[in-house]
Amino acid sequence: DKLAPILIERKSVDDVANSLADGRWERQQRNMRKAQYVLGGGQDRRCQLCYLIEGDASQRMVHGGNVGRRSWNQTLEDVENAIESLPSKGFSVMRTKSIMGSMVLLSKIARDVSWKAKNGSIDATLTYENFLGQWRRCNDEVGDEPTLRRHQYPAAPIVDSTNIQFEHPTDSLDRNGITGDNDADVSANGNVPNEEEKECCTVAMDISPNRPAHVRAAGSDDAEELNKLSIAELKKKCKDRDEKQSGTKKELIFCLLKPRKPEILITRSRRKQYVPKVPSCNAALMVALLLNHKPGIDGLSKEKLMMLAEETGVSKDPMGGNGGWYDGWAGMKDLLKGDPPLVFVDKRKYSLTTQPPGSAGIDIAKALHVLAHREELCKCGNYVGI
Repeated sequence: DKLAPILIERKSVDDVANSLADGRWERQQRNMRKAQYVLGGGQDRRCQLCYLIEGDASQRMVHGGNVGRRSWNQTLEDVENAIESLPSKGFSVMRTKSIMGSMVLLSKIARDVSWKAKNGSIDATLTYENFLGQWRRCNDEVGDEPTLRRHQYPAAPIVDSTNIQFEHPTDSLDRNGITGDNDADVSANGNVPNEEEKECCTVAMDISPNRPAHVRAAGSDDAEELNKLSIAELKKKCKDRDEKQSGTKKELIFCLLKPRKPEILITRSRRKQYVPKVPSCNAALMVALLLNHKPGIDGLSKEKLMMLAEETGVSKDPMGGNGGWYDGWAGMKDLLKGDPPLVFVDKRKYSLTTQPPGSAGIDIAKALHVLAHREELCKCGNYVGI
């Protein structure tokens, strides 16, 4: 077998902190650039170098503010700065939430490389033994950081939209043009607002093509009308639409500016029946079944379903869990309960229920799929009317 000209170093955020602490971080990069020189045809360096960073460093902080272990003495800023510096050193960066997400991404890359090898798009000429011999004979200088622009900031093998940075809801509200209590320092007439003005929530919607679909759906007139209502009236409207009823006035208004949920989900919630939230692991499981299983044939195994659910992008947390006792499969028991249940299992194979029409699992999954596209979460690439 011959080696393909692509090198990927998979590291969890804990591994990054540990590598920085013991000095491996720079040594590994130098060795990878030497390998790139060998596999990529010398100075042309036609070999992709990539780091696959797994996990969220902000979720791996221990007492003292360090990432991984306190003894490593690596702060969140140290880890993120090290990752951000990689492109200038000749490495592309891909990020995933968990081991399962990494496996999904690596399988995509493997399929892509296999296809390119078959059609001759890449040069695979060296065996591992040939490569190792040439690598050992390389001068250390070929492992230096690149100075030519064409060898810096490379594209990743596969572009993935996974975003592991989670924001507080009010952060996105402010960027979308919704200004809440005490947000403004100056009133419309240029004066410092009094206490009565501060209590008023001013909502100014700018309906531009760059805004998310669920914000563009509503105009400034709707926002102004909602702004006139009291908190109690807004909560009543949210209850009618099965939206959350807690939060500040601007958060309630933001919920009401979104398109109404599919009625099948609202009706189910009013009947006190279980409805998976979007995003959530259970919603990801149902969407994965909808996209990858056809009624009437054997269902999907747990392992296959978990991988496909991770691939949808609909889960809020990694399907493989965050290192604790629970993972994305923990909520499956809720999908298997009810009359009818949302998911049916037979001989450890899982599928969506199809009866009765209008309340079966397949109908709920279709509605969740719509919500996932509306929130710009689903990565399936299919057009879904929203």
